[in-house]
Amino acid sequence: MGSGRPTMHDVARSAGVSVTTVSRVVNDARHVHGETRRRVEAAIATLNFQRNDIARTLRPGQTTSTIGLLIEDVSNPFYSAIARGVDDVAERHQHLTVVGNTRLDSGRERDLIRTMIRRRVDGLIVVPTAADHSDLHDGVPLVFVDRVPAGLPADTVLLDNVRGARRAVTHLVDAGHRRIAYVGGDPRVHTGVKRLAGYQRALRAGGLGYDRSLVRLDNHTVADADAAVTDLLARPDPPQAVFADNNRMSVGALQAIFRAGARIDLAGFDDLELADLLTVPVTLVTYQPAELGRRAAELLFQRIAGDRQPPRRIVVRTELSARGGSRAHRGATVRTAGVAAR
Repeated sequence: MGSGRPTMHDVARSAGVSVTTVSRVVNDARHVHGETRRRVEAAIATLNFQRNDIARTLRPGQTTSTIGLLIEDVSNPFYSAIARGVDDVAERHQHLTVVGNTRLDSGRERDLIRTMIRRRVDGLIVVPTAADHSDLHDGVPLVFVDRVPAGLPADTVLLDNVRGARRAVTHLVDAGHRRIAYVGGDPRVHTGVKRLAGYQRALRAGGLGYDRSLVRLDNHTVADADAAVTDLLARPDPPQAVFADNNRMSVGALQAIFRAGARIDLAGFDDLELADLLTVPVTLVTYQPAELGRRAAELLFQRIAGDRQPPRRIVVRTELSARGGSRAHRGATVRTAGVAAR
């Protein structure tokens, strides 16, 4: 692939030994002569060779009847629904699903991938972090879900993020709002990039400018989103509406809005648990997250069975849903802590 990284063949040439001998040294096998081991270790140090566990494949014909699933956080209903969808398909194929939580940490993601490959999973489904994934080529069958991996053409199952976000924000614009805040997570990941793009397109289409002061990014928890919206509502010119780019952001935004007693419209990406019990209206971009998992698992088992077609990208459509209580206050003057917003 032209990566420029030193390989076992490079180490073998430098040390004057076979690739098999290098492999034995790298894997700390016995029965390698002391002087030979020292030559190989010296070549490894000189070349800065690092074994690429992620690119190692299963032995031909070997199967463990397990697949790996790496998600951000199993406690988030979005990811637990994906896991359910994956497991439904895996069960049909008589496979067990092993789940790991990356916590959006690229180092932990790498460690988990290495661990699962060492455990000889037959394939992997990954919700990727923002890290470079280019060295995952030629490894076990891989399918990515929810986000596009950086640096690697691969099978991917995605939501229609741009269109979904654009429709939600357009709904707020059509309600008469002119100051619409954006509360989002990691701006480097695919979903964040695309949903922010949808927000910006809706503003442009509505004749509104992009006001960076109304945008709060890099929030990772409900508490982060709560703090971000609390800060926005405390401004002399608070927003008239808020778009939250995932379910955790919506929950944090709702907490801040309720605490402030603000009459402010909220639209969010992802459905919310018990959304229909809310006393205030919310507009949500909804879909079936389990469908993401099912589609990803179906692609993975096709690859495990030997499918060698070029990488495919499947886009799952979204819907706009009105949830929560009465919508009578829609378009009313927004007041926050006694300060008129318009």
